[in-house]
Amino acid sequence: MESEKSFRVAVLGMGRWGHAWANVIDRAEGTSLLATAGGRPWEGRDERPLRHFPDYRDAIEAADVDAVVVTLPVQLHLDAVRRAAARGFHVLCEKPAVPSRRELRELEDLAESTSILIAIDQNYRQRPWVDAVRRSLPQIGRIAHVSIEFAQPEFLDGGRGDLAHPLIADMAIHHVDLLRYLTGQDARVVGALSGRPMWTQYRGEPDLSAVLALENKGSVTYSGTWSARGRTTPWDGDWLIRGENGSIAVTGLEVTLDLGTGPQLVAPAQDVQNDSDLARVLQQFRRAAVGDSAENVSVADNARSLSLVFDLADIVGLRDTSGL
Repeated sequence: MESEKSFRVAVLGMGRWGHAWANVIDRAEGTSLLATAGGRPWEGRDERPLRHFPDYRDAIEAADVDAVVVTLPVQLHLDAVRRAAARGFHVLCEKPAVPSRRELRELEDLAESTSILIAIDQNYRQRPWVDAVRRSLPQIGRIAHVSIEFAQPEFLDGGRGDLAHPLIADMAIHHVDLLRYLTGQDARVVGALSGRPMWTQYRGEPDLSAVLALENKGSVTYSGTWSARGRTTPWDGDWLIRGENGSIAVTGLEVTLDLGTGPQLVAPAQDVQNDSDLARVLQQFRRAAVGDSAENVSVADNARSLSLVFDLADIVGLRDTSGL
């Protein structure tokens, strides 16, 4: 029998990512998955009462929960967040939070005007290598340059094949948010070019080369392709951070530190197992919802990362990041 203090959750949007979240919620101690909406019904444990609604709006109106996780298509995020907040449900929204600057302003206004917790899932902040880099960063001193490289073959599922720029629309938010999180600095976009290799299966342009500047005048190069042939990187990307005392390299999720005497292993390559990064996000979200902490990524914080994505989109000529 579920504890009366169990944190009751509904997942809105049961695509691939919604099912991943349903599994994480089901495994979490003190948390109950009570409802899902859209997509394919979840086939998890059958001893718990679970309602599935074809439409997320019906789920928000009928479900008796404490919080919702929004994993709907990005163009539906703002509407779902509004409706859930109006019902008094705390909200954990997938990234990218919204597809345009106009909706971002509306989301910021909503978050500022309500006592309901609205958090954004930036689960890459919870990767093991990220913790290792943050522990090592003070040793290299003032950051002079950051290099980020991303390379993955096409991933056409979920409508990505039709996006005007799949990398900017669906992946760049991870990398620019990590840039801010790792360095502790905001950034601005200096310039960017996009491209479409002749062999790609995407309708749009999956390649990006960009230059950004950190607050302390450090430079950033961001090179990505979602149409890679040959060598690839992890989804997290490969990173090189150079400072006044040395450098930190993240290659294939392995972290090394070089203070002038050669690279020393800081953390071996460790992939995320069993969606442990999502589990950490959920744990933090639940604590914040009951007032114990504020570790989650706030709308205001995420807006600074998402604004960089919109800047990239503007420079390469995209109307918005949804590409729809």
